[in-house]
Amino acid sequence: GAIPESGGVGGGSSVRRGPCAPTSELGARRAPPSAGRRCAAAAMRATRSAAELLVGSASAPNLHARPGSAGSGGGGAGSFRGAELRRSVKSQSAFAGLTKHDFGHALGDHGLTWEDTIVTAVRGQALKKGVRPGWKIYMVDGQVVNSGQDIWARFQEAKWQWRNSSVCFVTDMLAIRAEAARARAAKIQAEVERLARLPFEGSHDERHMEMVKEEFKFQGYIDGAENRSITLRQLQRMLNWSGDHCHRWRDPKTRAKLTIAGMTIYQINHWLLKPATLEKDCSFTEMLTSQKQPPAWFVIQWWGEKLQELVMCLKAHQALRQVPETSGFWIGAYANRQNSWQDEIGLGLTNNAMYRAMELARFKVVMTLDQKTDFKPAASQLSRMWCDYEAIMCLDEPNVELDIAAVHSAGNGTQSRAVVILTKGLTEAERDAERMTPGSGYKQKESRERSFSIDIIERALAVTIQKAETSDPSHRDAILNILAGKEQGQPPPEDSEQYTKANKRLRALFALTCWRRIIAITADDSMKDLQLAITDAIRNDMWRELLSLDLAFMNGAASEKMGLAMRSLPPSIKELSLNLGSMNISDEHLLALGGILPTSLESIDFKLDHNSDISNVGIANFMTNVPPKIRKQAMDLKGTGVSKEFQERGDTLEGIKSAIYEESQKGNLCTTVNLLPNKEARGRMTYQLERSKCY
Repeated sequence: GAIPESGGVGGGSSVRRGPCAPTSELGARRAPPSAGRRCAAAAMRATRSAAELLVGSASAPNLHARPGSAGSGGGGAGSFRGAELRRSVKSQSAFAGLTKHDFGHALGDHGLTWEDTIVTAVRGQALKKGVRPGWKIYMVDGQVVNSGQDIWARFQEAKWQWRNSSVCFVTDMLAIRAEAARARAAKIQAEVERLARLPFEGSHDERHMEMVKEEFKFQGYIDGAENRSITLRQLQRMLNWSGDHCHRWRDPKTRAKLTIAGMTIYQINHWLLKPATLEKDCSFTEMLTSQKQPPAWFVIQWWGEKLQELVMCLKAHQALRQVPETSGFWIGAYANRQNSWQDEIGLGLTNNAMYRAMELARFKVVMTLDQKTDFKPAASQLSRMWCDYEAIMCLDEPNVELDIAAVHSAGNGTQSRAVVILTKGLTEAERDAERMTPGSGYKQKESRERSFSIDIIERALAVTIQKAETSDPSHRDAILNILAGKEQGQPPPEDSEQYTKANKRLRALFALTCWRRIIAITADDSMKDLQLAITDAIRNDMWRELLSLDLAFMNGAASEKMGLAMRSLPPSIKELSLNLGSMNISDEHLLALGGILPTSLESIDFKLDHNSDISNVGIANFMTNVPPKIRKQAMDLKGTGVSKEFQERGDTLEGIKSAIYEESQKGNLCTTVNLLPNKEARGRMTYQLERSKCY
């Protein structure tokens, strides 16, 4: 209803005069319930504080309630006398030219009518005392008033207490007009601010489009979506602008208020990417630059991932991999033209922009994983069809470099978050440290990856493509048909050997990135199962022909770690790279290793450096047991017990064979067998085998 703003006759009040609420000299009355928005807004603009009432932070009091001071006698707020009133006026007034008048209760109506605090009409006592319209009511009964409501309340209180009222008026018209102008400007500003807080009707809102166009202007078309990566600086610019404007955005489905902390790519696409690129039918990258930006890394991410978490992961990854600031990350949401994008699913695994972008990035791929919430587990990307499909695209690339970046709680008792990144091998900085001090680079890697969630690794080893989800069911059907080798437009098969193949290969890809995080742990009973799951995942990739495993500087028994490595070898492997540096392995370990290598091997590259117990005899025995198809071989023998000739010739198969032959001509190879009683089993013997040169 309308709020009383002007005084009336008989000590009462009337509602503010205006087009929606006619004045009543007998009291306030409510506006009709059918009053429109214009009337409501007009009533709100006349209140004491537009900044508060226009946003709904204050409401009209019950104007008919009896004040608590009613009937309290002469000790109320109105019992001021001359000296006290003058001191109060002098101390509180910021105006010159104050005039005080007393209005007697027994003399009838005070005769004042006001709008806000400005006198608009006089009659009765006010007319007789010389009060003029335009004066400002500054104080009633010694209390400064700030609105028409305050004035009405003071007069009403005096009426109910059957006493006179003292009113101080500001009579300086120049000061009154100046204050009115300031108040009007403040109300206008408050109205502007209120409108700026109201949600837009949708992404098509005219004012929203004006702000988007003002910030993001078309720069030029770039041929080939694979050339439209986005730099972190450009991504941060978009994030900052969205954070400043998203208070007027609402979720397109739920209409919930959006904040930058919880905004996803789905929502940023609705409110910014598509509106900004609609007129030119371009990608968002083309709103930021007209130059080709080939990607340094391809990003696998989910549109439901929080945008802030994505940027956190990419910033951490950029620092870890020392990616230049001018280099870009390829993200489909910004590289594709969203208003005319036609999915390229039906074109196959390698005939699309995503695969071409991976090629430009030399198959350097980073997968970003989101944080666990109350509504979903961590790493939702592992159960999203598009994320798995993009990972499948790089399975046939032997030198793919997959990094996995995950956001998790910092674990320091606060709400802070941190990013942990798993890498298949050492980073450039860690390799530099390793060259300076052997073992230091591996320590840095293990320290960096130690807090990566075991739960996420277990989920990665159980990924199942046919159970993955998509926002558009047609995309799921199309992807499954591609994998199953079926025609598009048909329902995909429920199960297929090709699904099984894709699942096994995906799990192996993830297992290789997680290899050192799990295998380097000195296993207890609970961790042994996960270590075996890692080895099983790699071994089950029967289509893999090249494999690289790193055991260097791992703690624990050498035989145990080597056993896990040998258990991981697929039967079809043709090229094997194995780093056994500083593992404390001996000739006996090498002899056993040579006997269990897959017969399909054609090339081996073993790093055996800094294992002082390896001798010429151990190398000779190993070479006699290697698979017969070996055509290429290299061994790093620095820091071992072998001769200088072996070290110098160990990098080629012919070189090591000639060194072994020359060594054999210097003497005879003797085998010594020692039979000893077995202390643990009576009646049985154990033997020790020693091979040495006899000159």
